[in-house]
Amino acid sequence: MVPLLIMQPNLNLIQFEGQRSLIGAFFCTICISGVAAVFYPCKCRGVFQHAPNPPAKAGIFLNHLRIEGHHPDCKNFSKNRLKVRGRSFCAACTGLLVGTIIALLGAIFYFFGGLNMISGGIWLVLLGEIGMALGLIQIKVAGSVKAFLNAAFVVGSFATLATVDEMGKSLFLDLYVIGLILYLLWFRISLSEWSNTRTCRNCQMCFQ
Repeated sequence: MVPLLIMQPNLNLIQFEGQRSLIGAFFCTICISGVAAVFYPCKCRGVFQHAPNPPAKAGIFLNHLRIEGHHPDCKNFSKNRLKVRGRSFCAACTGLLVGTIIALLGAIFYFFGGLNMISGGIWLVLLGEIGMALGLIQIKVAGSVKAFLNAAFVVGSFATLATVDEMGKSLFLDLYVIGLILYLLWFRISLSEWSNTRTCRNCQMCFQ
């Protein structure tokens, strides 16, 4: 719907001075919150009221259960980890962190530095939306590909918002895209939690 809404001339009547800075502040807040979630995933999970990963069975876990890269030290979660110099990192969080840093820098340059995004046109909007859609299928891939798709999700969100702001010049449209980003972010987290919970329920090795 976003490309269609951009073409509606009456939407640009809903705007005011300082609109770009306000939208930029909203997006930067989302990015900063995302960075915090990467380093404090348990607190983020609590905010979204998701079940712990792995889910408890009668509240009892094996005593030797260890967490590596935000996931149980289990072969079934190996695709969720990246190995860098012998250390384990969450592939999804690594991708989100890299993408968020890129998006945050882009937001600072565009919303507060005067960067022009109009040259990309509607194709940049579509490319950004493709990046956001790819971020939703990251549960099907592993390692560096998972990290790349998560980075594409965040960078695509910025590209979509900035181009829509440049072309549409509408407060309504900007807020619509912000709402879309928040919804897809929530949906992506829910999808990931569902996938992790299903993995644990199919395995059961961490419970006794």
